[in-house]
Amino acid sequence: MKKIAILGGGVSGRGAALLAEKNGSLAVILNDGENKGLPADAGLIVASPGVHPLRSLLYKAAQESGKEFISEMEYGFRHFKGPIAAITGTNGKTTTTELTVFLLKEAGFNAVAAGNIGVPLSEVAAQEIQPDIAVVEVSSFQLELIDTFAPQAAVLLNLESDHEDRYAGGFEEYCAVKRKIFDRVPEENCIRGLSFTDAPRRVLYEGDTLVCDGKKLFDVTLTELSAPHNRENLAAAVELFLRFAPEKINILPEAVKKFRCGRHRIEFFHERQGKRFYDDSKGTNPAAVVAAVKAVPGKIVLLAGGLDKGMDFSILSSVAHRVRAAVLYGQCREPIARVFRESGVPVWDCGTDFEYAVDTAVHTACTGDAVMLSPGCASMDMFKNYQERGEKFKELVLKKG
Repeated sequence: MKKIAILGGGVSGRGAALLAEKNGSLAVILNDGENKGLPADAGLIVASPGVHPLRSLLYKAAQESGKEFISEMEYGFRHFKGPIAAITGTNGKTTTTELTVFLLKEAGFNAVAAGNIGVPLSEVAAQEIQPDIAVVEVSSFQLELIDTFAPQAAVLLNLESDHEDRYAGGFEEYCAVKRKIFDRVPEENCIRGLSFTDAPRRVLYEGDTLVCDGKKLFDVTLTELSAPHNRENLAAAVELFLRFAPEKINILPEAVKKFRCGRHRIEFFHERQGKRFYDDSKGTNPAAVVAAVKAVPGKIVLLAGGLDKGMDFSILSSVAHRVRAAVLYGQCREPIARVFRESGVPVWDCGTDFEYAVDTAVHTACTGDAVMLSPGCASMDMFKNYQERGEKFKELVLKKG
């Protein structure tokens, strides 16, 4: 029986183990700190995306073992029989993935979302009946150890400062890893987001109208996707859709109008005493904060902070004029505070007391302001994930009436 060593016992690791067992292999899950070395008789090593290449002793041992060493996504790809649409970028991946799946379903396909969105590609590949198409949200972590990964079509939405603590080469290496998504994709199916202004594209905007191949499709202001960041997501999703169902282009106007954005991304959820409350807990890097601030009208009391990923926060100065006050919490307070102080924005340092930070933000806001959780950082210094952080924010706001 073939033995497969899986690094990391989280969601992706368990998905890889499920696929290994379905294929008659023996899966051995290993975690750093458990004093287990790599099995000498393992023929393949599969890494979960959460295993840190610069910090994990198991990762280093796998690199030095001489054995085949691949990512969980690569492992899932090798066993998935259908076509794959892949989406990466610093921001907008989840919305673009969800929208692409929604549009393909509206066109009659059995499409599923997989990858970084929460369901490992290995788990999808292990299903007895596989879907027609897998739309895979792809993080840089999952691209690090690809070998044969070859989507039918792929999107690179944008590139901004993020996860620089993971790469010895900093931002340049991070960008190079992201671009690996195109390594085995035909050039005509390599789709680049609107931020790549020199890229050829079939889908663009003429004012508020989405245009495809010169044909006007619909007014984007009639959808939930009219904010600048969502226009980028929409254009990419439509381009991707057309690589799989070009004959179904006429369903797009009504299908897009029916689409509803997911939770924790600039999600308006409450209004009290003229103050509006938004949960943007999924905004985990500075560029995402900038996009959120631009999308929300009026002055903003910004609740930010969390786990530092070695990012450059200087871009926040571009929206400082929209921020009434920055209320900061968590590990990464000082780099954010420095940018806002230099821009003349009042800063409240609330340490690691999230409830106090929410209280402070609520009381600092004036009538007509928006109070927005848009952390610009990862959540794991104080929360399990961004979802838990967003739900806690809502709970604290709503219990105040």
